[in-house]
Amino acid sequence: MILEFETQVPNIPDYNNLIALCIDSFSNYIDRNLRETTVSIAIVSEETIRHLNAQYRSQDKVTDVLSFPLWDEASIQSLPEQILGEIMICYNKALIQAQDLGHSIEYEIAVLCIHGLCHLIGYDHQMDDEYQKMSQVEQELLAIVKKHYSFS
Repeated sequence: MILEFETQVPNIPDYNNLIALCIDSFSNYIDRNLRETTVSIAIVSEETIRHLNAQYRSQDKVTDVLSFPLWDEASIQSLPEQILGEIMICYNKALIQAQDLGHSIEYEIAVLCIHGLCHLIGYDHQMDDEYQKMSQVEQELLAIVKKHYSFS
């Protein structure tokens, strides 16, 4: 999987290696051939995520992560030659959640990245059975990432 990564929040640590590891773990885990598929991930401000959430989800509030799939059901089988989608992670929301949950910001960034990637390939968590499937995939992917990354 090809990663386009951008940090729009000044003066934060470099998460490029962590995001790249999440992307590699995800693309190796998923059955589809995603090697030539591009995903764009940005770490953004509260202002940016709130604006996007209001514009695309009609929810005028800050959220932790937004995913924007750039494919449709007809083209999902031919993904290797296109852009999978975009993920926006709100740094401040991730930082607060990490503190509230008692783990590192790096771990929270990984959680949100994997969560966003799962949404890009069609996983959802609106119904209980969908939530269970998505949660299982996320936990398995986080276990893979933990084998290769030392979270502080």
